[in-house]
Amino acid sequence: MKETKKDRIIDAAVRLFYTQGFDGTSVRDIASKANVNVALVSYHFGGKKGLYEELMIQFLEGHLTIIKTELEHVKGTVKDQLLSLIKSLLQYQSANHFVARMVHREMTMDSVLVRELMSTYLRKEKHDFEVLIHNGMKKGEFRKQPLDFVLIHLRTMIIMPFQSPHYLSELYQITTTEPYFIERYMKHIKHWIDLWLCKNPQEYSHNTSTTFLLPRSIS
Repeated sequence: MKETKKDRIIDAAVRLFYTQGFDGTSVRDIASKANVNVALVSYHFGGKKGLYEELMIQFLEGHLTIIKTELEHVKGTVKDQLLSLIKSLLQYQSANHFVARMVHREMTMDSVLVRELMSTYLRKEKHDFEVLIHNGMKKGEFRKQPLDFVLIHLRTMIIMPFQSPHYLSELYQITTTEPYFIERYMKHIKHWIDLWLCKNPQEYSHNTSTTFLLPRSIS
């Protein structure tokens, strides 16, 4: 499909917002990078703010679609559903990593837009995860424990790599957009679920790729 000028504007805005932030990016910057007339930004999106909000809404709508699709179509145990859902959300963020970081960063702010997005999208996300984990506890697959902290842990594991990619890159030499990262990370998440969530933890498998050592105490 041929790329339209609107597509070019979106692509340019995503990259500029990622590197320069909202305040550091002008409409002229976006138009220049997209190689379009400045007026087209207002024509298609009503200005920079409208474009920024559109990018966030598109990302969050796709995020909820992933959750809905996974919960409707993945069969098996609740643990199977949870693992498949987490992997799909990681892949979605990896494929849209510029917008993912932008959205996650923005959601740490307190603004009218963020409150609206939380009420509309993140509340639905929380509800769907709540139902899934509660179902696992009800069926006896998961141990009963504070549901709010379980959800906080899960959400943190899902978004942190794409919220702070430079932190992982600079300090751990981890590139979150590479396929190997998700495969390796999913092994760790599966172990976490087995050990801390499942009622009957599976034997923890120690091997060269999935061994995690506690740091030595500082004397």
